[in-house]
Amino acid sequence: MALTYCFESAYVARTLARCKRNDLAVVDTEGHELSVKNAVSRGVWVYGYLNVGALEKQRPYYEKFKHLRLARYEGWDGEYWIDPTAREWQEHIISLAKEIKATGAIGLYLDNTDIYYEILEKQIRKQYNRNLPSAQAVYTALSNMILKINALGLIVMPNGGDVFVRKFIRAHPNVIKTVNQESVLYQDGKRQSAEDTEYYTKYLDWCRKKGIYDRGIEYPKTKAQAVHAQLYYKKHKWQGCYISWHKDLRGD
Repeated sequence: MALTYCFESAYVARTLARCKRNDLAVVDTEGHELSVKNAVSRGVWVYGYLNVGALEKQRPYYEKFKHLRLARYEGWDGEYWIDPTAREWQEHIISLAKEIKATGAIGLYLDNTDIYYEILEKQIRKQYNRNLPSAQAVYTALSNMILKINALGLIVMPNGGDVFVRKFIRAHPNVIKTVNQESVLYQDGKRQSAEDTEYYTKYLDWCRKKGIYDRGIEYPKTKAQAVHAQLYYKKHKWQGCYISWHKDLRGD
């Protein structure tokens, strides 16, 4: 099974067209519903992208939900941490999940459950006219959305968010079947610190021992680094290593 990730709209259709039967493609389905359906009809397994903890300015629903913004998302222009405890946001996420399922996608790449950690560790400082929710309220909101998505028959694959994921798995051991973690070894072509690599390695090993399928995305600079990452994943018996030469995930 070939594994590919593509979240840049300009490259999604091309990425899906390249996929073969039984390949796994994790893509942003927005605006590419027909391409996704065509890929699914050819036997491609598709996961759709869903940003559960942040709001991106380029989304068509940005104006509708911008009043729920909490703070700017550092390092990502036009993206904002959002209050996931708002009922309207939760209903919106479930609605999007249903739309993605209608394309034939089998699962969701659930991004930014890190909002729980950001609130828990007081990393977010309020920038907009909205009170910060409690960490417990955020945990409950994220959990409820995941349980509802799971009930739809979609596989939930959280990206990162290890603090939330560990807590959720302990409470709901049979819901999350697979996780994704970026940059265990390489970020933007640079080697991660030994401490960060050890931390994420322990997390993925913990998930594997729970019977959870581990996937990861690495951003190396050289082919030698890419080979190193692939061998490292194989050593730890993690099941999926996607090598991306671009931070914006173009499906290459």
